[in-house]
Amino acid sequence: MPAAEHDVLNSTSNTLSRSLSGQISRNLGERILDGQLLPGQLLPDENALCEEFGVSRTAVREAVKMLVAKGLLEVRQRIGTRVQNVNQWQMLDRDVLMWHQSLTIQDERLISLMELRQSIEPDAASFAATRRSEQQMARILDAVDQMNAHLGENSQYVLADARFHIAILKAANNPYLDSLENAIFAGLMLSIRLTNPDERMNRMSVPLHRAIAEAIEAKDAEKAYAGMKHHLADAAARLAKVVKIGQAR
Repeated sequence: MPAAEHDVLNSTSNTLSRSLSGQISRNLGERILDGQLLPGQLLPDENALCEEFGVSRTAVREAVKMLVAKGLLEVRQRIGTRVQNVNQWQMLDRDVLMWHQSLTIQDERLISLMELRQSIEPDAASFAATRRSEQQMARILDAVDQMNAHLGENSQYVLADARFHIAILKAANNPYLDSLENAIFAGLMLSIRLTNPDERMNRMSVPLHRAIAEAIEAKDAEKAYAGMKHHLADAAARLAKVVKIGQAR
């Protein structure tokens, strides 16, 4: 076989392998994010995965490597491949964000996650106002600026919105609040596609975020608390119109 033809075949094979591994990583990633595969749970062995997806071991191994890099999986010799604890997940990874938004979730879970956010985030904003560092404040302000810069690009807007809320949680400088980061993140990612479906809603939401950021910057704990409480009440009201809270309970 001529060298040029051999190179083309190799290139085509590699592209196909990457495509298959990407599909497998997405499938497994969505199972993890959706709770079908739980932290600590072992994945089926390579042979079982090859059979399930109808692919080679190479494609399966590449998919696992992708998920390890995103913090969703860990590989241990003589034990196998298992799901990582949620605090290891790279929640702001572009693929993880996309997988989150593609999930179908029950209304009751959406409501519960929103209730958790309403219980936690106003206090976190209040703590952040008195405890944040200058570097943490810069992250909060930058997130608002990025939200404003991507009003019409929902994938980028959602990413900036997530960064805003996580930056405030971090700025509260409470390790126990840090442990709730993934639940807060999941609640935001799963509800925002319903509460902010278009640029118009994004434009209405940005001033609420900016008011919170300005209160934290001014070290006004009461105003930061009230601002976050108002923002989440607004988000909860919009969510209620979509999922019908009274019927979901």
